[in-house]
Amino acid sequence: MDENEAILEPEKLLTVCDIKKDDDVADFGCGPGIFSIPIARMTEGTVYCFDVLESALEAVNSRAQTGGLNNIVTRRVNLEKIGGSGLDDGAMEHVIMRKILLQNNDKEVLFSEACRVLTGNGKLLVVGWDKEVIAGFGTSERLDKESVQEFATKGGFMGAQEIDAGEYHYAFIFTK
Repeated sequence: MDENEAILEPEKLLTVCDIKKDDDVADFGCGPGIFSIPIARMTEGTVYCFDVLESALEAVNSRAQTGGLNNIVTRRVNLEKIGGSGLDDGAMEHVIMRKILLQNNDKEVLFSEACRVLTGNGKLLVVGWDKEVIAGFGTSERLDKESVQEFATKGGFMGAQEIDAGEYHYAFIFTK
């Protein structure tokens, strides 16, 4: 477990998401698999891990292999265009977006793509750095909670449920 995992407690956040044993999940901006690996342990469905960095995808593949997980698919994609994930409409029960918002320019498209790939009552988990804590990487690009809710609404989501993500992060579950 690395420092990011200890601060975030992904398993705790994921239990609130109600991921079922056969759910398919997309992890947008998966990074080294901080959420992907625990998700793959929770479901027998497929966990699609998307990132623009090959090094991130290699880290996920390595962790999956070490953990004996065979339900992870990694892909290098552009999530800032509709259809960029390569997934079919309504194919996923859950989409995860962990700390991806400060690294993407077209946030409206990112939320729209998440909405497009979700089933009728699909859930989106958004986790981000709290704008007011820890100066450092991406401080000026961080979104406040209200902006995240606005982008989610514009992207087709409703019903923001805020969940406790500790003192450094915020987290929301949105419903399609």
